[in-house]
Amino acid sequence: MRWRRKPLARPYVLRFDWLVLLSALGVTGMSLPYMYSASPQHFQKQLVWVALGVAAMLLMLAVDYRTLLRYAYDIYGGALALLILVLLLPQVRGARSWIALPGLGFNIQPTELMKFALVLVLAKNLMHRETQSTLRGLVAPFVLTLIPMALILKQPDLGSAILLPPLLFAVVFASGANAFHLISIALAGAASTVPMWMFVMKQYQKNRILAFLSPEKYEAREAYQLIMSLIAIGSGSLLGEGLGNGTLTELDLLPDKHTDFIFGVIAEEGGFVAVGILISLYLLLMLGGFRVASARKEPGGRLIATGCAALLGSQALVNIGVVTALLPTTGITLPLVSYGGSSMIISFCLIGLLLNVGASQPLVLARESFTGKRLIDY
Repeated sequence: MRWRRKPLARPYVLRFDWLVLLSALGVTGMSLPYMYSASPQHFQKQLVWVALGVAAMLLMLAVDYRTLLRYAYDIYGGALALLILVLLLPQVRGARSWIALPGLGFNIQPTELMKFALVLVLAKNLMHRETQSTLRGLVAPFVLTLIPMALILKQPDLGSAILLPPLLFAVVFASGANAFHLISIALAGAASTVPMWMFVMKQYQKNRILAFLSPEKYEAREAYQLIMSLIAIGSGSLLGEGLGNGTLTELDLLPDKHTDFIFGVIAEEGGFVAVGILISLYLLLMLGGFRVASARKEPGGRLIATGCAALLGSQALVNIGVVTALLPTTGITLPLVSYGGSSMIISFCLIGLLLNVGASQPLVLARESFTGKRLIDY
């Protein structure tokens, strides 16, 4: 009898999904010159955030994602406690969204941590369930999402709150939920916009929507940011005005140019070519993320990968939609690009989770739909 040698497993690094890694690093790398142009005084600190983000990504690679799943509810509970704590603190710029760390000169944003925690807890909740194909089986994941969403709206932070439903729908659909049920819930959610307008939304949030519908009536107030963004994008044309030569950027006429509206700076100074490359990199990042998800037969990993890809993709889509006047103005960062420590670090954590799932070799496989009875305890 002839014995065959079992092939050696590829080294951990070689099992990375390089499309995800290179796309993420490409997005951040190409944005740094425009960040310097938009706000030189913030550039050095942005380099620190990027370095900390990369370190967080490496940390995610060092910890088996199944260990994180084991503590998913604990991480979720900690993030929820921070969301409650931040509501007890004084307002900063009209909102309660940040917790200052004394002596460090650094504020953390619990909302960003909750995005990371929600990916884990939804995957943990759905990975071994059989009931998600029924409406009753969707109650738990929806409650897990709606509680932090309500707390985020209370801050108020509408921009971050609207990112949670796409994450929820993507994960529950990937877990085997009935598409008809999800469409019915989405339609019911759309119908709830009327009572939300009447009883939940703040007046400035209503004004932003009205300014989106009729910018000429609000051009001196709520629509000013939107109009300046469109002028910046239009002036960029094909090749842009050149790095450091953007008229609105250099004259400081584009509000929040280094945070929520950094895409406008890239469009003005880099033109259609630069924004085309940036959007292509985001598409490649999402493609790589969903490729990781589709390649996993293990339920927890597939749901985590789906959640990470959906969250990063929807956040980029909403930010670009706002800056290009396709969506009403709301405060939301461009992932891996905008200035900000919490956003940058959590974005790289999600990239690290994606790479972790793609490179891991689970010992236990589930059926193709990965629904069914528990095979292993995480």
